Amino acid sequence: MHIVHLEDESPLREILRVALVAAVPDANLIQFINSDEMVAYVEQHKDDIDLYILDIRVPGKLDGVGVAYKIRELGGEGVIAITSAYNGPNKAQLQELDCQWFPKPWHIMDVLEKLIPSIRK
Repeated sequence: MHIVHLEDESPLREILRVALVAAVPDANLIQFINSDEMVAYVEQHKDDIDLYILDIRVPGKLDGVGVAYKIRELGGEGVIAITSAYNGPNKAQLQELDCQWFPKPWHIMDVLEKLIPSIRK
Protein backbone atom coordinates (compact mmCIF):
# COMPACT_ATOMS: atom_id res chain seq x y z
CA MET A 1 0.00 0.00 0.00
CA HIS A 2 1.44 3.37 -1.09
CA ILE A 3 0.37 6.28 1.15
CA VAL A 4 1.23 9.95 0.72
CA HIS A 5 0.76 12.32 3.66
CA LEU A 6 0.84 16.14 3.57
CA GLU A 7 1.23 17.71 7.01
CA ASP A 8 3.40 20.62 8.13
CA GLU A 9 3.19 19.92 11.88
CA SER A 10 5.97 17.56 12.91
CA PRO A 11 4.17 15.91 15.88
CA LEU A 12 1.15 15.05 13.70
CA ARG A 13 3.39 13.64 10.96
CA GLU A 14 5.13 11.45 13.52
CA ILE A 15 1.87 10.24 15.13
CA LEU A 16 0.52 9.24 11.74
CA ARG A 17 3.78 7.54 10.77
CA VAL A 18 3.95 5.47 13.95
CA ALA A 19 0.27 4.49 13.76
CA LEU A 20 0.49 3.51 10.09
CA VAL A 21 3.61 1.43 10.58
CA ALA A 22 1.81 -0.42 13.40
CA ALA A 23 -1.48 -0.83 11.51
CA VAL A 24 -0.11 -1.45 8.00
CA PRO A 25 3.47 -2.73 8.34
CA ASP A 26 3.92 -3.18 4.59
CA ALA A 27 2.84 0.39 3.78
CA ASN A 28 5.10 2.63 1.74
CA LEU A 29 4.53 5.97 3.51
CA ILE A 30 5.91 9.16 1.99
CA GLN A 31 5.43 12.37 3.98
CA PHE A 32 5.61 15.98 2.82
CA ILE A 33 5.63 19.33 4.59
CA ASN A 34 4.64 21.52 1.64
CA SER A 35 2.27 21.14 -1.27
CA ASP A 36 4.79 21.96 -4.01
CA GLU A 37 7.00 18.97 -3.18
CA MET A 38 3.99 16.69 -2.83
CA VAL A 39 2.49 17.69 -6.19
CA ALA A 40 5.85 17.05 -7.88
CA TYR A 41 5.92 13.58 -6.31
CA VAL A 42 2.30 12.85 -7.28
CA GLU A 43 2.99 13.83 -10.89
CA GLN A 44 5.56 11.02 -11.03
CA HIS A 45 3.75 8.36 -8.95
CA LYS A 46 -0.02 8.99 -9.17
CA ASP A 47 -0.75 5.56 -10.64
CA ASP A 48 0.86 3.81 -7.66
CA ILE A 49 -0.63 5.83 -4.77
CA ASP A 50 -3.49 4.19 -2.86
CA LEU A 51 -4.15 6.84 -0.21
CA TYR A 52 -3.61 10.58 0.10
CA ILE A 53 -3.93 12.20 3.55
CA LEU A 54 -3.95 15.97 3.16
CA ASP A 55 -3.92 18.72 5.76
CA ILE A 56 -5.56 21.87 4.42
CA ARG A 57 -3.31 24.58 5.80
CA VAL A 58 0.21 23.85 4.54
CA PRO A 59 3.06 25.79 2.97
CA GLY A 60 3.26 25.90 -0.82
CA LYS A 61 1.30 27.26 -3.76
CA LEU A 62 -1.75 25.08 -3.05
CA ASP A 63 -3.59 24.28 0.13
CA GLY A 64 -4.67 20.70 0.80
CA VAL A 65 -7.97 21.12 -1.06
CA GLY A 66 -6.06 22.52 -4.04
CA VAL A 67 -3.77 19.49 -3.90
CA ALA A 68 -6.81 17.21 -3.94
CA TYR A 69 -8.09 18.96 -7.07
CA LYS A 70 -4.62 18.60 -8.64
CA ILE A 71 -4.52 14.89 -7.81
CA ARG A 72 -7.85 14.35 -9.56
CA GLU A 73 -6.80 16.59 -12.48
CA LEU A 74 -3.70 14.42 -12.93
CA GLY A 75 -5.84 11.28 -12.94
CA GLY A 76 -4.94 10.06 -9.45
CA GLU A 77 -7.56 7.53 -8.39
CA GLY A 78 -6.41 6.80 -4.82
CA VAL A 79 -8.55 7.49 -1.78
CA ILE A 80 -8.25 11.10 -0.57
CA ALA A 81 -8.71 12.09 3.07
CA ILE A 82 -8.68 15.81 3.89
CA THR A 83 -8.09 16.96 7.45
CA SER A 84 -7.84 20.25 9.31
CA ALA A 85 -8.53 21.92 12.63
CA TYR A 86 -10.18 24.70 10.63
CA ASN A 87 -13.11 24.71 8.23
CA GLY A 88 -13.11 21.91 5.73
CA PRO A 89 -14.34 21.60 2.18
CA ASN A 90 -18.06 21.95 1.61
CA LYS A 91 -20.23 18.95 0.67
CA ALA A 92 -20.11 19.79 -3.03
CA GLN A 93 -16.30 19.82 -3.00
CA LEU A 94 -16.14 16.52 -1.09
CA GLN A 95 -18.44 14.92 -3.65
CA GLU A 96 -16.64 16.44 -6.63
CA LEU A 97 -13.29 15.23 -5.31
CA ASP A 98 -14.69 11.89 -4.12
CA CYS A 99 -12.89 12.35 -0.81
CA GLN A 100 -13.46 12.06 2.91
CA TRP A 101 -13.29 14.74 5.61
CA PHE A 102 -11.67 14.21 9.02
CA PRO A 103 -11.81 17.28 11.29
CA LYS A 104 -8.96 17.63 13.78
CA PRO A 105 -8.51 16.52 16.43
CA TRP A 106 -8.96 12.99 15.18
CA HIS A 107 -7.93 9.68 16.64
CA ILE A 108 -5.61 7.93 14.22
CA MET A 109 -7.19 4.51 14.74
CA ASP A 110 -10.62 5.94 13.82
CA VAL A 111 -9.17 7.37 10.65
CA LEU A 112 -7.44 4.12 9.74
CA GLU A 113 -10.56 2.04 10.45
CA LYS A 114 -12.49 4.17 7.97
CA LEU A 115 -9.81 4.43 5.29
CA ILE A 116 -8.01 1.10 5.15
CA PRO A 117 -11.09 -0.99 4.13
CA SER A 118 -11.88 1.41 1.28
CA ILE A 119 -8.34 1.09 -0.03
CA ARG A 120 -8.23 -2.70 0.09
CA LYS A 121 -11.44 -3.16 -1.94
